Amino acid sequence: MYPELFTIGNLTVYSYGLMIALGVLIAALALYREAPGENLNPDHVLEAVIAATFFGLIGARLLYVFLNWDYFRANPTEILFAQFAGLSFYGGFFLGALVLYFWSKWRKVGFLKLADLMAPYLILGYAFGRLGCFLNGCCYGRVTDLPWGMPASMADDLLRHPVQLYAFLGAIIVFLILKLLLRPMRPFIGFMLLSLFALYGTLRFTTEFFRDEEAVWLGLSTAQSFSLGLVLVSVIIIIAFNNFINRPVSPKKSKKGRKKPKKKGAKK
Repeated sequence: MYPELFTIGNLTVYSYGLMIALGVLIAALALYREAPGENLNPDHVLEAVIAATFFGLIGARLLYVFLNWDYFRANPTEILFAQFAGLSFYGGFFLGALVLYFWSKWRKVGFLKLADLMAPYLILGYAFGRLGCFLNGCCYGRVTDLPWGMPASMADDLLRHPVQLYAFLGAIIVFLILKLLLRPMRPFIGFMLLSLFALYGTLRFTTEFFRDEEAVWLGLSTAQSFSLGLVLVSVIIIIAFNNFINRPVSPKKSKKGRKKPKKKGAKK
């Protein structure tokens, strides 16, 4: 584990923060390049990335503090963070999405159209974040005797599931599915965003089985319970929208060419 990569003078470069920064940078460059293909202004898209990232980090921290309030109530000075440590993806995602919605209204840009463009790169950014977790030694997995078990610097010397790498590889697969498979066939605006919900929820639900988290409901962790609900709701909405779009339309009789009935008693 390498929480600190290197130091230049008084500046220490942390692996977790660097991975997040790289993820945001790569996503911003890709979105800036692809924006014209979706008839979106690249500068507006770049603004959206900056706004969503800034408030997303705030939301990620707020939810993390809320979920660990017993600790932060006793240590209030640690609520503020300086090295991007202690973040919750769901908190960042939903506050970032809320800010993105109001920003799109202000810029008069279609929110769902913009969200569809950003969806693959959001999960790509998540992949970089999980790689940062692995280097930082946080978000560690359960103890295991498997040959690829690794110690976590923030836990102990026991060998644990490298669940951060599981999540990283899973996120890369989700990115490829969204980018190469689903994007060319999207049947309606918002499909990519809903697909991201469903695929990420499935990934998070699965990887949580290897996380060292407390069960809160039916043997599931808080993140698993929320992920399961997210998957179900997303799939239901996708099916409903797809059925609505593809429902058969009853043909209407054309008025053109319709013969008027002859009046009774009319002369031939």
